[in-house]
Amino acid sequence: MIDRAELRARYEEWVERIGRDHGAANNRVNGHAWFSPLAKPLAQSTVALVTTAGAHLDDQEPFNTATSHGDPTIRTIPADVDSARLRFAHTHYDTASAEDDPNVVLPIDRVHELVAAGRIGASAPFHIGMMGFNPDPSRVADEAGPLVARLLMEAGVDAVVLVPG
Repeated sequence: MIDRAELRARYEEWVERIGRDHGAANNRVNGHAWFSPLAKPLAQSTVALVTTAGAHLDDQEPFNTATSHGDPTIRTIPADVDSARLRFAHTHYDTASAEDDPNVVLPIDRVHELVAAGRIGASAPFHIGMMGFNPDPSRVADEAGPLVARLLMEAGVDAVVLVPG
Protein backbone atom coordinates (compact mmCIF):
# COMPACT_ATOMS: atom_id res chain seq x y z
CA MET A 1 0.00 0.00 0.00
CA ILE A 2 1.27 3.48 -0.91
CA ASP A 3 1.51 5.86 2.02
CA ARG A 4 0.13 9.40 2.04
CA ALA A 5 3.57 11.02 1.78
CA GLU A 6 4.33 9.07 -1.39
CA LEU A 7 0.95 9.98 -2.88
CA ARG A 8 1.56 13.63 -2.04
CA ALA A 9 5.01 13.48 -3.67
CA ARG A 10 3.53 11.91 -6.82
CA TYR A 11 0.87 14.62 -6.95
CA GLU A 12 3.43 17.41 -6.57
CA GLU A 13 5.58 15.82 -9.29
CA TRP A 14 2.53 15.68 -11.57
CA VAL A 15 1.68 19.37 -10.93
CA GLU A 16 5.31 20.30 -11.65
CA ARG A 17 5.29 18.25 -14.88
CA ILE A 18 2.05 19.86 -16.04
CA GLY A 19 3.50 23.30 -15.35
CA ARG A 20 6.67 22.47 -17.24
CA ASP A 21 5.16 20.60 -20.21
CA HIS A 22 1.92 22.55 -20.62
CA GLY A 23 2.50 26.28 -20.79
CA ALA A 24 -1.15 26.95 -19.92
CA ALA A 25 -0.99 25.24 -16.52
CA ASN A 26 -2.81 27.08 -13.75
CA ASN A 27 -3.48 25.16 -10.55
CA ARG A 28 -6.73 26.96 -9.72
CA VAL A 29 -8.32 26.13 -6.38
CA ASN A 30 -12.08 26.12 -5.89
CA GLY A 31 -12.63 28.59 -3.05
CA HIS A 32 -16.10 27.31 -2.23
CA ALA A 33 -17.58 23.89 -2.78
CA TRP A 34 -21.34 24.21 -3.14
CA PHE A 35 -23.64 21.64 -1.62
CA SER A 36 -27.12 21.35 -3.04
CA PRO A 37 -29.19 18.61 -1.42
CA LEU A 38 -31.62 16.78 -3.68
CA ALA A 39 -35.02 18.47 -3.30
CA LYS A 40 -37.08 15.38 -4.13
CA PRO A 41 -36.63 11.61 -4.29
CA LEU A 42 -34.38 10.30 -7.05
CA ALA A 43 -37.31 8.26 -8.37
CA GLN A 44 -39.01 11.59 -9.16
CA SER A 45 -35.90 13.41 -10.38
CA THR A 46 -34.56 14.19 -13.84
CA VAL A 47 -30.93 13.12 -14.13
CA ALA A 48 -28.22 14.28 -16.56
CA LEU A 49 -24.76 12.95 -17.24
CA VAL A 50 -21.72 15.20 -17.61
CA THR A 51 -18.59 13.42 -18.79
CA THR A 52 -15.06 14.75 -19.16
CA ALA A 53 -14.11 11.84 -21.43
CA GLY A 54 -14.22 13.90 -24.63
CA ALA A 55 -17.58 12.48 -25.74
CA HIS A 56 -19.16 13.93 -28.86
CA LEU A 57 -21.44 12.82 -31.68
CA ASP A 58 -20.03 11.60 -34.98
CA ASP A 59 -21.35 14.74 -36.73
CA GLN A 60 -20.04 17.19 -34.10
CA GLU A 61 -16.61 18.78 -34.17
CA PRO A 62 -14.22 16.64 -32.08
CA PHE A 63 -12.48 18.26 -29.13
CA ASN A 64 -9.18 19.88 -30.02
CA THR A 65 -6.51 17.38 -29.03
CA ALA A 66 -3.74 19.11 -30.98
CA THR A 67 -3.19 21.86 -28.41
CA SER A 68 -1.32 21.66 -25.13
CA HIS A 69 -3.84 24.13 -23.70
CA GLY A 70 -6.79 21.70 -23.67
CA ASP A 71 -10.29 22.36 -24.96
CA PRO A 72 -12.86 23.91 -22.58
CA THR A 73 -15.81 23.66 -24.99
CA ILE A 74 -18.87 21.44 -24.51
CA ARG A 75 -20.98 19.13 -26.68
CA THR A 76 -24.64 18.34 -26.04
CA ILE A 77 -25.61 14.73 -26.58
CA PRO A 78 -29.32 13.87 -27.00
CA ALA A 79 -30.64 11.37 -24.46
CA ASP A 80 -32.06 9.18 -27.21
CA VAL A 81 -28.78 8.95 -29.14
CA ASP A 82 -27.76 5.64 -30.67
CA SER A 83 -24.52 4.91 -28.81
CA ALA A 84 -22.94 3.85 -32.13
CA ARG A 85 -22.85 7.57 -32.97
CA LEU A 86 -20.68 8.46 -29.97
CA ARG A 87 -17.03 9.31 -30.49
CA PHE A 88 -14.29 10.24 -28.02
CA ALA A 89 -11.49 12.77 -28.49
CA HIS A 90 -9.00 12.95 -25.65
CA THR A 91 -5.23 12.70 -25.29
CA HIS A 92 -4.90 11.81 -21.63
CA TYR A 93 -6.53 8.38 -21.59
CA ASP A 94 -6.82 5.52 -24.07
CA THR A 95 -10.24 6.01 -25.65
CA ALA A 96 -10.39 2.43 -27.00
CA SER A 97 -12.55 1.17 -24.10
CA ALA A 98 -14.92 4.11 -24.53
CA GLU A 99 -15.16 3.44 -28.26
CA ASP A 100 -15.90 -0.24 -27.54
CA ASP A 101 -18.54 0.55 -24.91
CA PRO A 102 -19.46 4.22 -24.49
CA ASN A 103 -21.23 3.37 -21.22
CA VAL A 104 -17.87 3.14 -19.44
CA VAL A 105 -17.61 6.95 -19.60
CA LEU A 106 -21.14 8.00 -20.60
CA PRO A 107 -23.51 5.48 -18.95
CA ILE A 108 -26.48 6.59 -20.99
CA ASP A 109 -27.90 3.06 -21.35
CA ARG A 110 -27.67 2.59 -17.56
CA VAL A 111 -29.66 5.80 -17.05
CA HIS A 112 -32.39 4.49 -19.36
CA GLU A 113 -32.43 1.18 -17.46
CA LEU A 114 -32.77 3.01 -14.14
CA VAL A 115 -35.64 5.09 -15.54
CA ALA A 116 -37.36 1.92 -16.78
CA ALA A 117 -36.92 0.33 -13.34
CA GLY A 118 -38.41 3.39 -11.62
CA ARG A 119 -35.20 4.22 -9.75
CA ILE A 120 -34.79 7.53 -11.60
CA GLY A 121 -37.74 9.70 -12.61
CA ALA A 122 -36.45 10.67 -16.06
CA SER A 123 -33.38 11.12 -18.16
CA ALA A 124 -32.51 14.68 -19.05
CA PRO A 125 -33.30 15.50 -22.69
CA PHE A 126 -29.55 15.77 -23.30
CA HIS A 127 -26.25 15.04 -21.60
CA ILE A 128 -22.96 16.96 -21.75
CA GLY A 129 -19.60 15.93 -23.16
CA MET A 130 -16.43 17.80 -22.23
CA MET A 131 -12.71 17.11 -22.45
CA GLY A 132 -11.22 16.93 -18.99
CA PHE A 133 -7.71 17.95 -20.01
CA ASN A 134 -7.53 21.70 -19.38
CA PRO A 135 -4.26 22.72 -17.68
CA ASP A 136 -5.68 26.19 -17.10
CA PRO A 137 -9.19 25.59 -15.76
CA SER A 138 -10.16 29.27 -15.92
CA ARG A 139 -12.29 28.97 -19.07
CA VAL A 140 -13.99 25.85 -17.71
CA ALA A 141 -14.74 27.56 -14.39
CA ASP A 142 -15.67 30.94 -15.84
CA GLU A 143 -17.39 29.98 -19.12
CA ALA A 144 -18.13 26.29 -19.70
CA GLY A 145 -19.24 25.50 -16.13
CA PRO A 146 -21.80 28.31 -15.91
CA LEU A 147 -23.05 27.46 -19.43
CA VAL A 148 -23.52 23.80 -18.50
CA ALA A 149 -25.29 24.77 -15.27
CA ARG A 150 -27.62 27.15 -17.12
CA LEU A 151 -28.46 24.60 -19.84
CA LEU A 152 -29.18 21.86 -17.30
CA MET A 153 -31.25 24.14 -15.07
CA GLU A 154 -33.28 25.33 -18.09
CA ALA A 155 -33.87 21.66 -19.00
CA GLY A 156 -35.31 20.99 -15.54
CA VAL A 157 -32.48 18.72 -14.40
CA ASP A 158 -32.58 17.85 -10.70
CA ALA A 159 -29.36 15.83 -10.39
CA VAL A 160 -26.14 15.45 -12.36
CA VAL A 161 -23.83 12.47 -12.42
CA LEU A 162 -20.27 13.61 -13.14
CA VAL A 163 -18.34 10.92 -15.01
CA PRO A 164 -14.58 11.42 -15.40
CA GLY A 165 -12.72 10.37 -18.50
